[in-house]
Amino acid sequence: MKKLSVICLLVVGIILISGCIDGEKTNAKTSNISQSSMNETLKETSASPSISIPPSLDNNSSASMPDISQPELMQGEFDINITSYYFVYLRDNEVISKNSKYPIQTFDLVEKNYAIYHLSIKNNDTNALNFSINKLQLHTGNQVFIPADPGTILKSQGWVFSEIENEIRLNDTLLHPDQTLEGIVIFQVDNYTTLFDRSFSLRYNTTSITSTSYEKSLEALTVAEQFDYSIPFDMPPYDMNLNGDYSYDPPEPEVSYVWTIWGRDYVLYTDYGNFEVWANWVNRSVFESYKKHDEMSLPKQKPGNIPYAKIAYAVKVIPEQDLTVRSGEGWHTTSEFPCMYVVDDTGEELFNKSIDSWYDDTGLAILDKQTYRTFSENMPQMFIPHGTIVHFSFNSIYGWPFATRFTFNNQDIILDEKHNIILARYDNKKFIS
Repeated sequence: MKKLSVICLLVVGIILISGCIDGEKTNAKTSNISQSSMNETLKETSASPSISIPPSLDNNSSASMPDISQPELMQGEFDINITSYYFVYLRDNEVISKNSKYPIQTFDLVEKNYAIYHLSIKNNDTNALNFSINKLQLHTGNQVFIPADPGTILKSQGWVFSEIENEIRLNDTLLHPDQTLEGIVIFQVDNYTTLFDRSFSLRYNTTSITSTSYEKSLEALTVAEQFDYSIPFDMPPYDMNLNGDYSYDPPEPEVSYVWTIWGRDYVLYTDYGNFEVWANWVNRSVFESYKKHDEMSLPKQKPGNIPYAKIAYAVKVIPEQDLTVRSGEGWHTTSEFPCMYVVDDTGEELFNKSIDSWYDDTGLAILDKQTYRTFSENMPQMFIPHGTIVHFSFNSIYGWPFATRFTFNNQDIILDEKHNIILARYDNKKFIS
């Protein structure tokens, strides 16, 4: 019996020892499988470019803590459109003396040239965005112009200049989603050639701001500036004596009076500047004839007898829109002097001007079957699809106290989509002091 008990104990012990050994082998095998799976997982994870595993850190590690803040949002895009634009040329020969609060005249003609854009800026992003005025740049050739001081004042006589004066100046602004900002940005360009070359590229950051209507409006402006308005207005560009003596001859910087005797010419005297010539209407050629007159006449004057020599020329262009033109009465008109209204396809008034007036010479001509008809009243209502509007303002002042010639011109032109001049209106003021 004792032997049987001993044998049973030995068998049970062997079984238990065998189970432990098998358990250790099984656990070791399971551990190896788990470690192998983990290694494979780590290999797959480290191969993924979208996930990075930060290194383990301890209290003595010099590595920086991982950035767990929100990622920086990408800058959204603005929808920027050119709704109108201006080109402005100013020149005079005045300086402010240290010894006098009044300007004095010099032989130096100082010019300033500006390109001005009226922009509509909309935030199409879902987040609020900062519009920065200094990210607007005007490129031409290898030159880059940055915005002028928003407080820049372009003061002169003429309707276009009053429009500029009343415009809202763009500044840095926070725009909320779907919010729209409108206003002008002013660029002062370096010279006359740059201004009238007009190969400008307006950009916000690196994005060009342009459109088909804007490019076509530049072509329309060229047509309007080169057009001979003696055709619709039925009169030459120059008035020689304020008595209806009209001429195609521009003001001459130097006129010699000659007496011919027996076939020989004798110069009696020379007038250095036939300045008493006024403009009936204006285009680019008329403006440049006055500009040339001042440049050639001024140096021939005597020190101590230097004349005033001021000139200003400005255009405003509204790219193509569907336009309706009709007559009516305005705040500055009566039934005796009716007004011309121009509205866009939304009914917004773009401008209104008198058709006829008692205080200046005014004329309106409308193209009708290839012939221009003039109107002083009862103008027909017109619809002009894809019409481009061009406004001119021009003034030239030349002379001395109590002997100064003043000529002022405002002109409004509407061209159709083929750049035919459908409507032309002028008003001018001409006098001498």
